[in-house]
Amino acid sequence: MNQYERGKHDPDFLTVTRIAQVLNVPEGYFYTTDDTAAWLAVTFHRASLSGKEIVIEAARSISGS
Repeated sequence: MNQYERGKHDPDFLTVTRIAQVLNVPEGYFYTTDDTAAWLAVTFHRASLSGKEIVIEAARSISGS
């Protein structure tokens, strides 16, 4: 883990998946450079199914699709 943090090595996707599972975050969290997008990804990931449906509906209405 220390070598990942220092930038000496990059974890493979399987390792990222395992870390994400332990931390209860989506894998994509580790690849975003925008704090707001990261927060939204974690919030959506942890939401209930009905909560996710509400967010999806709101996003569709905002985007017009």
